[in-house]
Amino acid sequence: MNSRKKLLCFVCLLSISGCATYSSNVRVGNDMSYASLSDQREASRTITVYQTPPEGYEVIGTIDAGRCHRSFVETSPAEQTVLLNLKLAAYVLGADAISNVIIEKQSALTKNYWYMLDGKATALKLKNPR
Repeated sequence: MNSRKKLLCFVCLLSISGCATYSSNVRVGNDMSYASLSDQREASRTITVYQTPPEGYEVIGTIDAGRCHRSFVETSPAEQTVLLNLKLAAYVLGADAISNVIIEKQSALTKNYWYMLDGKATALKLKNPR
């Protein structure tokens, strides 16, 4: 098999794998999350977003979420969708809030898609809930 055919086979294999090679918390475009709609709504409603951790909260962990854009025929992922996924990840941990939210657009050609919106945040729990 000549080099050109090998390269073509390699590119085909990469395009088939899509976002699956990155993380279990990465979704394509703005597709719905696998969580139930009631959990998504509850997470969106109850998780507060702060710039920095306020007094009275303890850090319970770091969370991440991402949305990839793998095809020009798909809708580009939105930052708001990544933020909802971060809130959902915090909700699953039992958090009350998130802070230090960073959502960055990154090249992701080596991960088999055009780019991704990568989100990271700190999950917070209220120390003395009322």
